[in-house]
Amino acid sequence: MSDLLTHALTAFAVATVASWVVPWLARRHVPLATAGAVVPDLAKGYFVTGDPQVTVAGVTGSWYALQTAGVVTCLLVAGVMLVERAERRVALAALLGGTGLHIGMDYLVIRAGGVAPPYLYPLTWAELPSVDAYLSSSVWPSLVALPVAALVWYVDRRGLAPGADSTAPERTDGDRAN
Repeated sequence: MSDLLTHALTAFAVATVASWVVPWLARRHVPLATAGAVVPDLAKGYFVTGDPQVTVAGVTGSWYALQTAGVVTCLLVAGVMLVERAERRVALAALLGGTGLHIGMDYLVIRAGGVAPPYLYPLTWAELPSVDAYLSSSVWPSLVALPVAALVWYVDRRGLAPGADSTAPERTDGDRAN
């Protein structure tokens, strides 16, 4: 599952760096971006059931649908209703950002036919060309993402990030100091 780990570490690093420069994105939103990057991998549920088809309440669907932008967006919009009303827009943006990063990274995976599945459904059924940079089972993307995420975590926690005031006391609410 190095692919799942790579998605989570990359989303953490990108969201943390974004929280340094995007005023409305706080440190507390980083886990939401990380969760958003993991949601499309719920399609791996077919490993548990042994069948790519799933039936819920009499409706049959495919686990693979969970990797499309349309289905993931519906899941995230439904899930964001659990968040406090004032935080919903930022929460949805963080979740969608993580999911977008995941889908973008999936276009880098080597595909036998040279094209990726229609991840952008319902926007398009087009099977866009894959970049063929690595196998989803490759370990090296995780070996790159791990030290990068660790460095970003260290810089963030030590207050060394650009714009951070290293003389200010540590805040307890989880947000970065302004």
